[in-house]
Amino acid sequence: MKPGRADIVGGGFGGLVAAIALAERGWSVRVYERRAAVDSEGYGIAVQRNMSRIFEKFGVLDAILAGGARLDRRDSLDRHGTVLMSRPTERSPYRVDRRHIVTVLADRAVAAGVDIRFGATVTQALPDGNLVTEDGDSHVSDLIVIANGVGSALRDATGLMTRRKMERDGGLRVAIPRLPEEVAATDAGGTPLIEAWADNRRVLYCPVDRHRFYVLLGSLKKDEAARTAPIDPEIWAQSFPNLRGLFERVATEANWNEARWAQFQTISLKQWSKDRIAILGDAAHAMPPYLAQGAGHAMMNALGLATAVEAAPDIATALAEWERRERPLTEHTQRWTRIYGNTLFLPGPLKQLAIKAEQHVPWLAAQYVRAANHVPTGC
Repeated sequence: MKPGRADIVGGGFGGLVAAIALAERGWSVRVYERRAAVDSEGYGIAVQRNMSRIFEKFGVLDAILAGGARLDRRDSLDRHGTVLMSRPTERSPYRVDRRHIVTVLADRAVAAGVDIRFGATVTQALPDGNLVTEDGDSHVSDLIVIANGVGSALRDATGLMTRRKMERDGGLRVAIPRLPEEVAATDAGGTPLIEAWADNRRVLYCPVDRHRFYVLLGSLKKDEAARTAPIDPEIWAQSFPNLRGLFERVATEANWNEARWAQFQTISLKQWSKDRIAILGDAAHAMPPYLAQGAGHAMMNALGLATAVEAAPDIATALAEWERRERPLTEHTQRWTRIYGNTLFLPGPLKQLAIKAEQHVPWLAAQYVRAANHVPTGC
């Protein structure tokens, strides 16, 4: 079809990748971002192979990885700090600060000719392409992309959501400074990502650059003591006594103005589009973070959308082909994220067996990493 005008609501991973890809295909693109500047929560993203391919296609892979940390291995621990399994991080060797990735993508979008409007809230996005902003701007678009997150009111207004499953758990995600001796230790002996489980609680931490750690503290919704922000180090040390020092640092050094406990959700839609509206990212297919593929799918589906639009004779055909091609893998990842997440709540001995099964049963491991190893449409 002839390139037209695309309006994208949301300046996160999916929205910016869609903006870049559409602009490169000749579309006039505007992004509406409600925040006042390029910004995002300051926590770590696992850059896996599928994401790396997209960044490489846009020519920003080196810039993104330069702002992150390369990890050598992933160590799974029990409550006492005993290493149950250690694996090389071959498929996702980098963790990068989310804010850094969004900044690089926004710069790349502007270079492609995208108009990014900050502090701009879209109040109405209709299937006929009519878009209205909070400041009174109103116009008709050839394509509207809704990519403004799991709580999207614009998504809800389409009537397409069929299921919102509030998971039984959630997490606090923060960043804290690394100590000089920690940097020296990893320079000498390799950089691990540490993951530990006990008492239906989960701790994950690793560097996101040379100077900061990313820390995820996961717990059940009913575990009110673990959900407090700032955290109580003593509460967490009851489950992981060997990590008491980490918890004390998190309590005093994290930025608690932007950190909060968030309940994980799974979102399913009847379909991903309605007339001229396409929905992607967490607004369309939110999932818990256990396989680290929420951002990956947002970006893969965004690039797939632009590829479908370029090849089709009209918007309706493009959106139908886009969903037919991209949705099965997304739903596969949602399903296996749920399966992996359920293993977190197994009793200790069974949990250890589940961890070892991933290492010794190739078919099982392949299900977990299918999306990470995927070559995105358009790459």
